[in-house]
This record gives sequence, structure tokens and C-alpha cells, in this order.
Amino acid sequence: MQSSINRHGLPPDPDELIVEGDPPFADAAEQTAREKADESLNALQHEVRLLNARIGVLREDAEAALKAKATSVDASAHVQLGDYPWLKLAAAIGATFIAARLVRRLPLGVLLAGFAGHHSEARRL
Repeated sequence: MQSSINRHGLPPDPDELIVEGDPPFADAAEQTAREKADESLNALQHEVRLLNARIGVLREDAEAALKAKATSVDASAHVQLGDYPWLKLAAAIGATFIAARLVRRLPLGVLLAGFAGHHSEARRL
């Protein structure tokens, strides 16, 4: 706040005495606690709306990325396995399951005898 006398020795203009944050008139009321709370609430609601908008954008980006990845994986499977790649993969899994069941039913001695015969032939070569 400025002094009560200006450089000309006269009382200062009332507008010169107002410092930022001071009420413009002596009888001007200060902001009430209710008004301050309302302003804070409005500011927080605005921030929440902005955050919700940002979250929406992030969800859309994530969804687009997942769709792009799924399309890429599907295209890769078609390149490697041709048409109906998931059917071919299921057939391979089924064939492996059946082969494993057949091997489990064979007696262990037959398997070892066959392996020993194969091993002895490989040694002769």
C-alpha cells in the first residue's frame, strides 16, 4: 500500500491506494467462505471433466491398438498356415493328443527294445 501523501504533497487519489487483492471500497465485502468453497468446487469439477475426457481418449487409443494387434496376429497366422489357420492348429493339437494316448498304452519294454534296436543300428553306420 502507498503512503497517504503523494509526491506533490496532496492526498493521493483513492484509486492509487488500491493494492491488488484489496477491496476497491472500504465497505466492499470480503469473499465469504461459501463463495470460496463454491469456486473450489467448480474448479475441481472442471478438472474432473478434463480428466474424464483424457481417460476417454486413452481408452479409445488402447482399443485401437488392441484391434490393430489382433488384425496383425490374424494376418500373420494366415501367412504361416494359409486358409483356416485355427482349424489347422486345432488339428495339430488333436493329433498330438491322440499320439500321446497311443504311446502311453504301449508297454515300456516294447518302447525300450525298439529304441535299443534303433540305437544299435545307428552305431553300425
